[in-house]
Amino acid sequence: MSKVRKPILVTGSHRSGTTWAGKNLSLAPHTGYIHEPFNVGKKINYVKKPFSYWFQYICEENAFKHKEVLDNVIHYQYPLFGNLTKIRTLRNAARVFISQGLTFVHKIKNDSPIVKDPIAFFSADWLCKTYRMNVLVLIRHPAAFCSSLKIKNWTFDFNNFLNQRLLMDRYLYVFEKEIREFAQEEKHVIEQAILLWNCIYHTVKVYQQEHPEWLFVRHEDLSNDPLGEFEAIYRKFDLEFTPSVQSRILENSGSHNPTEQQAGNEFKRNSKDNILNWKKRLSSEEIESIKAKTKNLSNEFYEDYEW
Repeated sequence: MSKVRKPILVTGSHRSGTTWAGKNLSLAPHTGYIHEPFNVGKKINYVKKPFSYWFQYICEENAFKHKEVLDNVIHYQYPLFGNLTKIRTLRNAARVFISQGLTFVHKIKNDSPIVKDPIAFFSADWLCKTYRMNVLVLIRHPAAFCSSLKIKNWTFDFNNFLNQRLLMDRYLYVFEKEIREFAQEEKHVIEQAILLWNCIYHTVKVYQQEHPEWLFVRHEDLSNDPLGEFEAIYRKFDLEFTPSVQSRILENSGSHNPTEQQAGNEFKRNSKDNILNWKKRLSSEEIESIKAKTKNLSNEFYEDYEW
């Protein structure tokens, strides 16, 4: 029987290294990795039915709609039968049965769940209070975030924000005019990324004020010194930083890995060289635009020399 620890939420903006961080934390003994239950794009998932919106906001006012689903996630109740109906390929089938087996083992061993989910970001306050979670929030440079969305061509429908009145009133009211404009007319992916970054990191500032007990870690600091930074996170979250864990973190982060993420192996990368990839992906005009349009918030996290 493993020692009972608090569940852990690894969140922040998407493309901020949450998968890399979550996977490296789940190397600790007696932990169980849970991948993005809030992700509405995943047919095979840890929830029986996807949430209604990207960045679903859960709070006391609407928790009655969602708590049972998330109770099941935290307590390793994998929705086997619901996922069986969604199987279309052998790969889907393998994923379902492997996930079912792993969650069953984690439940039996009473392992601490590590929920990696940037899409749960706006619900982090409720998740923390409801399940007494330790929370790690990853922070990433706005140009790096924008460049990552650019190469993925990941656009966003801002109606996902606008249709959640509770979310708008709680965190995003200062951006309502822009959000309405972007919801009515699709903008260039870089412009979308700028607004997304501002919405998310405005909320990070709120979280920093309201939750000084959470860990807020810059992706760049984690990438520069993965061993030292992860050791500090392990210590904060009462995880065992064993020699095996250390060697695996170095394996996942060392210079022998590719600078750019590879499909199917996204949490292995040359972490130091990955930091400034955005300088190769973005034009000087794009960088200047991102800097100008995020400076009111980015100055809180990054110095001028980091541009």
